[in-house]
Amino acid sequence: MRRRRRPRPRRGRGGCAVPVPLTPRRIPKRDDAAGRAYGELRDALLSGALRPGERIDLGAVAHWLDMSRTPVDHAITRLCTDGLVTVEPYRGTFVRPGDPERFEATAQVLDIVHDAVLATVGAALAPAERERLLELTAAAASAAADEAPERHDRWLLFMADLAGRVGNDVLACEEARLRMLVQHARVGAPPEVLTEHARRRVESLRARGAGWLGGARLDQDGAPLLY
Repeated sequence: MRRRRRPRPRRGRGGCAVPVPLTPRRIPKRDDAAGRAYGELRDALLSGALRPGERIDLGAVAHWLDMSRTPVDHAITRLCTDGLVTVEPYRGTFVRPGDPERFEATAQVLDIVHDAVLATVGAALAPAERERLLELTAAAASAAADEAPERHDRWLLFMADLAGRVGNDVLACEEARLRMLVQHARVGAPPEVLTEHARRRVESLRARGAGWLGGARLDQDGAPLLY
């Protein structure tokens, strides 16, 4: 009985075996549903749309985002790691309450990171950018109660942009993580907690001197005006 001979693999140029087709088929880009769910839920948590202590209906979230429960569950796992939600067995998933004391502690560490950012890229900032930084910080420091979170965000996002210019991925990721924790911890905190945080940063900018502030408007004592 003759043995059947196994077909030899095709060989490409140069005599190398080719175990796959020479022309690869185009693979469509996969939609990162878990990443999208994470981003949407994180924004809802940081904006206060989901209130502290509120139970999150994961089925409703999946319906809202038009996706299955699996990517939503993956997003919740990441949010638990971030400290934004808690999962209680047999009870459900809940928004972690903000904590003013936690806000202060986290904001202090974020300030240290921002000092490092300014020490690295501050000298390269154009005078207009320095003035913009001062304006945003001062606006957050003098905000009315109903405007405090929005102005606080504008200032923090400007600092996030500066952190991205440093060219250090580790620093940028740590800045983003701390900024997110600060934004969450402030939920439910009195507005003066936010304005005091910004006021401390205004004083830090003042300490750099009028020369560093470039074209920023100063008062009669040479200190930056609060807007």
